[in-house]
Amino acid sequence: MREKDIAWHAGNWEYNQTSIGIEHEGFVDDPKWFTEAMYQSSAKLVAYLCKKYNIPIDRNHIIGHSEVPGATHTDPGPYWDWDKYLSYVRQYAGGSSGGYRQIVDNADIITSGRFSASSGWGWSRYSDSRYYWNYRFAKPKATSDTAKYRFDIPATGDYAVYAWWPSNPGYNKATPIGIKTTAGWRWVWVDQTRNGGRWVYLGTFNLSRGDEWKIQVSRWTSGSGYVIADAMKVVRR
Repeated sequence: MREKDIAWHAGNWEYNQTSIGIEHEGFVDDPKWFTEAMYQSSAKLVAYLCKKYNIPIDRNHIIGHSEVPGATHTDPGPYWDWDKYLSYVRQYAGGSSGGYRQIVDNADIITSGRFSASSGWGWSRYSDSRYYWNYRFAKPKATSDTAKYRFDIPATGDYAVYAWWPSNPGYNKATPIGIKTTAGWRWVWVDQTRNGGRWVYLGTFNLSRGDEWKIQVSRWTSGSGYVIADAMKVVRR
């Protein structure tokens, strides 16, 4: 298709009208298809399009098929490395590759002192889609009892925030996740009955420099299933 024409690619008419779709060869459950040649050639194309149409190089504007509202597709899947991909796009577009990337997991053995939760949060290894060896869970309750994540932000700026949780039909469909931005706390509600076992993009937020509690998972929700706190990731944009 020519760029000026509308293709039936996104599964959403508004997105079809205002986006350019790129197809990659492969299967979402087999990472061997995502070769270095694929990453780099795709990134060169996206860098060209971003420069041509003045599209910001971030995860608000470069998204997966699965992230289109109403999409029934799952591509590119959990094995697609978005951090590496956007780093290449920036490189080929002549910009910075970012640099900062930090993961905080609930397992204190990995990120000592960077996760905190009260005794109201239990431990579990029930789901195989957990990050590392366990995760925390709690029943919904109208209380300010949050699971907290501490990040050391090197400079005030825009950062992409991702969450990882194990999914289960008995988990919560409206789990609140708070991000401390320069304008105050911003909240995102996620469905933890689905999208487990992968990094889920929550958005790009302006975060202030400093080492402090930047992200929290709240039990205060209208959902009925368990609220899950597993791992969080912040990447410089």
